[in-house]
Amino acid sequence: MIRRLLVFAAASSAALATACSTPDPNATTALAMPDRASFPSVQAFLDHRCGTLDCHGTRYRNLRMWGHDGMRLAFGDVPGAAPTTDEEIEASYDALIALEPETFSAVVADHGADPERLTFVRKARGTESHAGGAIVVVGDVRDMCITSWLASQVDESACAAALIYP
Repeated sequence: MIRRLLVFAAASSAALATACSTPDPNATTALAMPDRASFPSVQAFLDHRCGTLDCHGTRYRNLRMWGHDGMRLAFGDVPGAAPTTDEEIEASYDALIALEPETFSAVVADHGADPERLTFVRKARGTESHAGGAIVVVGDVRDMCITSWLASQVDESACAAALIYP
């Protein structure tokens, strides 16, 4: 009995020592993300529809959008005045991706399949509670702008039409 306890204790100690080893400080995880270069078209729609000061163009939201219609990065830039800057596009991209990076990666790796895995898409479609209500309908130009970007094939005409879509 004592021998069994000693064997069990030794095996447990070995397992714990392995489980509690120090992580590799140089380890990285590669994530598949939507194309940054094609994001300006998507960001223009999101800024116009979602980035106003009463929505995601404020620091009080988990998703923060920067740009012409809302919150600005540079001191002195007034909403509605100067065009959206490259830095604001980058900040909006980073904020959007930071919400669920692993899920974004999975959707992009699957070429945009099942985009409703993303909270961002569920809220935009109104399938999850969203203070702004449903802002896209599955298959409309606004939805196509978002989902084509997630599929790494941004539909520029859909994004342009989304800017003027009621």
